[in-house]
Amino acid sequence: GSNEVSYQHKQEVEPAPLIIDANSSGEPETLTLDLQPSNLMVDQGPQKTIEYVALIRGTEPITRDQALGVYRQHEYKMEKRNRIYGFNIENGLWRDLEHEEQSSEYRDICLTIQMADPEGPVSDSELHRFSQMSLEVAEELDRPILFSMDFDEGIAQAQELDRFRKEMDSIFIVSIIARSEHGLTLAAIHREAEKLGLRYSDENIYERIRMNADHQAEVLFSMANMFKPGELVKGDSDIHTSGLTLFMRLVSVSSPVDVYADMMKTATSLAKRLNAILVDQETRPINERMTVSQTKAIMKIASSMDERDIPAGSELAKRLF
Repeated sequence: GSNEVSYQHKQEVEPAPLIIDANSSGEPETLTLDLQPSNLMVDQGPQKTIEYVALIRGTEPITRDQALGVYRQHEYKMEKRNRIYGFNIENGLWRDLEHEEQSSEYRDICLTIQMADPEGPVSDSELHRFSQMSLEVAEELDRPILFSMDFDEGIAQAQELDRFRKEMDSIFIVSIIARSEHGLTLAAIHREAEKLGLRYSDENIYERIRMNADHQAEVLFSMANMFKPGELVKGDSDIHTSGLTLFMRLVSVSSPVDVYADMMKTATSLAKRLNAILVDQETRPINERMTVSQTKAIMKIASSMDERDIPAGSELAKRLF
C-alpha cells in the first residue's frame, strides 16, 4: 500500500535517518579533554526497537516552540513514556525537543510512545490515543504523517516485546554460608569486603561499582545479608549472620559474562577468607560444572538481547526493563 514507504525512501529532501545504532554511544572513542556535556552532541533519535513511531515530514523549517506548542495542545495523558523529537537542521541530528534551545529549527518531527516497560505492553486504547494525537498534530502542522507500522502490528509487537522482556530479565545469585554454627561476624565481613574493593552503599549492603562512559557509578553486582532485610549494619562488631548472598541483574550490566566471572571470583575469595562454603539457591555446594552452565545461560541471554538490538546494560535495556 501507499503507507508502506521506507523511511530511507529517496525524496527531493533527503529524509533524516530514523534508526541509530543502539550499540554506539555516539561519543568519541577517547576523550583527552574534559569537555562540557553540551559539546558532545549525540543523536537522540526515535528507537524503533522499543518505540511506536509517528514521523511527521516537512520541507519547511519549524521552530522548537511551534512544534512543542502544537504537541502540548494535543498531548493526551499517557501511561507509557511518549516523546517528541525533531531533526535539527543545524547539526543534522535527531534531538529531544523538550531539551533543545528555543532558537533551534527542525525539518521533520517525530512522536513516539514506548511499546513496553516493566508495567507491561502498551494497551489498545493507549496506542489508539497516541495515534489520534499524532494525526491531530500532523493535521495542525499541515504535514504528511507516516507510522512505523500499522496499529494491529504495533499491538502485536508491543506484546511480543513484553514477552521478550519477561523472558530475558534474570537475576543470577550465589550464596556464602558459614561452616561454623556460630556463623560469620559482621566485623569480618566488612573487613574482607573492603579488602576486595566492594563499596558500602546507602542501603547498608555492598556493591561492585564501575564508572561508565558518563562518569556515573554503575552497580555491577551486590552483596547482602542472607536474612531480611538484607542489611549488613556497621557499628556492632558482635553481630553474626549465617550467610551472605551475591546477586547481579543480567539485563542492567554491559558485558554480563565478565560481571558474572567477577562476582564468582569475589564470592570464592570471600568464602575462603571467611572459612565459608559457596552454594547455589538450593544450598548445593557450587562446582565448576554449575559455573560453566550459568555462564552459558548468561551468554545465551546476552546474545538474544544483542540480536534484538537491545544490548544488556544499554540505555534501551534500562528503558525496557
